[in-house]
Amino acid sequence: MIKRWLYNARSFAVPQNLMPSILTVVMALGVSGFNIWLGLLAVLGVCLVHLGGNLLDDYFDWQDELLDYREELRKEGEKAFTDKYPYLRDGSTTLGQLRAAIAVFFGLAFLCGLIIWIARDFDMTLVVIAAIAAFLCFFYSAPPFKLGFHGLGELVIGLCFGPCLVCGVYEAACGGLFTENGFAWHILMLGFAIGMFVTNILYTHSFVERHVDEVSHKKTLAVLLKTDAAGLTAYAIFLFVPFMLVIGCVVAGYIHWAYSLVLLMLPRAIWVMWAMVMFAKKVEVPTDNPPRWLGPMDNWDKIEQDNRYYLMRWYTMRNVNTGFCLIMALVKITLYIISIVG
Repeated sequence: MIKRWLYNARSFAVPQNLMPSILTVVMALGVSGFNIWLGLLAVLGVCLVHLGGNLLDDYFDWQDELLDYREELRKEGEKAFTDKYPYLRDGSTTLGQLRAAIAVFFGLAFLCGLIIWIARDFDMTLVVIAAIAAFLCFFYSAPPFKLGFHGLGELVIGLCFGPCLVCGVYEAACGGLFTENGFAWHILMLGFAIGMFVTNILYTHSFVERHVDEVSHKKTLAVLLKTDAAGLTAYAIFLFVPFMLVIGCVVAGYIHWAYSLVLLMLPRAIWVMWAMVMFAKKVEVPTDNPPRWLGPMDNWDKIEQDNRYYLMRWYTMRNVNTGFCLIMALVKITLYIISIVG
């Protein structure tokens, strides 16, 4: 039962927020008030919110019958991703069961937050961050706002799983956002960098599905930008500015030079940018055997051939984010160990 619902909630997407959460806990190492258990509990809470949010999105997409538009376009020979809520389409799950699963995921996330809040002496900073994230997450697809249908979806997800995630997990792990030395601006900067990557993970879907969303009257950012040139420019900004933020901080002396090792992720970033340009030009990119250096492609052999054009780009963008966070975390741990030994 648990395994089935994790699959339905697209647990394969969890790394896009799991790694930033773990990185944030690592960044809290050495800060006064650091508590590894509260940090890890916050990581769990983030994952639960992500899974619940995926199911919530399925629920409202089902209500709006968005898959019908995709399947109709597929019949007309257009590219359209149709691997949406198969558990509802095959009748193995009812809407009531889906609502119950959503409640369980969000209920467990709330419990994680409540424990952290009590342990942190009722820190109101946590409440404010959680309230903003909850509002954005729920109304991403829920009426009356349906932010994802009005060109705000990508930005909402970027804020929710960027600055809100990083600042919230950091505050849970060490309570160090606001100290006598001032605000932890480097953490907020990290949040915006990760937020842009997460935005691009969703925007990858929005861009390749722009024609589908236009037909279904869903106004994503890609639909609002209209042209391929504008859409690809936005993609490049979300993709490469995070690297520029890190290098800028290194040059300015705010962080150690070793963090510039995130540039090792540039080849992946350049590949996915190229792949998006090829998509816009309607040039096929081979998908049978993805290069290993692009990172893991979960259960690739089981993915339908007709959906690989999208998922290969999506996985690579996810892997850029994961690799970026892993390098940042390893650098922080190394510098922390050196500081202790030294």
